[in-house]
Amino acid sequence: MGHPPSIQSSYAPTVMSSPSLASANTPVASTSFAVPSTVSLTSCDPTSFGPDFLIPAHSTTQSFERSVPALDKCSSSQGVSAGRSDSSASRSKSPSQLCAVCGDNAACQHYGVRTCEGCKGFFKRTVQKGSKYVCLADRSCPVDKRRRNRCQFCRFQKCLSVGMVKEVVRTDSLKGRRGRLPSKPKCSQEASNSPPVSLITSLVRAHLDTSPEIANYDYSMNGNESNHQASAHSTEVQADHVHQFFALLTSCIDVIKVWAEKIPGFSELCKEDQDLLIQSACLEIFVIRFAYRIRPEDEKFIFDNGVVLHSSQCKPSFGPWHGAIIEFAHSLHSMDIDLSAFACLVALTLITERHGLRDPQKVELLQMKIISSLRDHVTYNPEAQRKPHYFSRLLSKLPELRSLSIQGLQRIFYLKVEDLAPAPPLLEAIFSSSLPF
Repeated sequence: MGHPPSIQSSYAPTVMSSPSLASANTPVASTSFAVPSTVSLTSCDPTSFGPDFLIPAHSTTQSFERSVPALDKCSSSQGVSAGRSDSSASRSKSPSQLCAVCGDNAACQHYGVRTCEGCKGFFKRTVQKGSKYVCLADRSCPVDKRRRNRCQFCRFQKCLSVGMVKEVVRTDSLKGRRGRLPSKPKCSQEASNSPPVSLITSLVRAHLDTSPEIANYDYSMNGNESNHQASAHSTEVQADHVHQFFALLTSCIDVIKVWAEKIPGFSELCKEDQDLLIQSACLEIFVIRFAYRIRPEDEKFIFDNGVVLHSSQCKPSFGPWHGAIIEFAHSLHSMDIDLSAFACLVALTLITERHGLRDPQKVELLQMKIISSLRDHVTYNPEAQRKPHYFSRLLSKLPELRSLSIQGLQRIFYLKVEDLAPAPPLLEAIFSSSLPF
């Protein structure tokens, strides 16, 4: 065959000088056609360009396929620039395939959220190094594909706001294990547990927001052990201890109410069920949050309102409940419970079946979401995977808390009988509604 006949087309003939085409093995005629970079000849019907548009017989679509990027659709009316090609490709991507932080292409999920490799690496390095950033503007810098590197502070804050979980970042001892797991199953696993991870993030934030900061600890009432033991038998001192016990318990329950309102889905329950759940579980929640802050190496008792007391200061008013809480604290710390699992466990203490609920199905649905979150965390978190029977051992703490709550009610009943100090109305209401004997 000879050279193809001359072609009348809107694409002006020119000498082919593109390196990508020149490097192809397929010969190209000296007179070729400048094909716009946005046109894919592999995905178009040549007749769609009109009867005057012909492809040389000795030029194959394979040579163009190697040199021209393919698009989803072709345009026969005009050429489109490379910049518009990129934007069209981005628009054709489903939102679920884009990075939640900057909008770049994202193959799978990282740390609970679908993100690109760039944002994944940035988040990982920030958490592992404990980096602290400062925004030079007003902490509302735009974070997108083009400007994601301008403000590290705003980029990291957006990582957190979209649900990336710091606790999931591997420690130094776990580095280098990426190659041991196939990438596709890993993506499917992470994709399946994205909503639970987002729920865990909210539960962790609710716990941290209502926990006292070390800088705000109140040591004003803290004293040494010998002084408290020496004066423990004084009636006046005993009355002070009881009054202090009631005041601390009431203050902690107020904090627990604030914490409960931060749990996703709790505010959607009817007001009657909210009040019933808090009244029924407040002593259990007080114990588990209180015990989580007790450290075996010291004898400090840190309450939800930030007050710090010596263990001996609490013993006269807490009575037998004192030793039971300490024993529970030791068992809790022996499990080395991570913060995410603990946040779920505390939430399950509140969100559970209680007698008298108006809408128990709604409470059960929320409970199952939290249980599912905890199960997925235990299944996929590297630290949790190394703890045998971690999930069942966590749930076994719930019956123990019920028992400790009953002991607390018994202690309140005993102090009411002694009548050394009047019980606040809040404790009276809890006592009258929850008394099991």
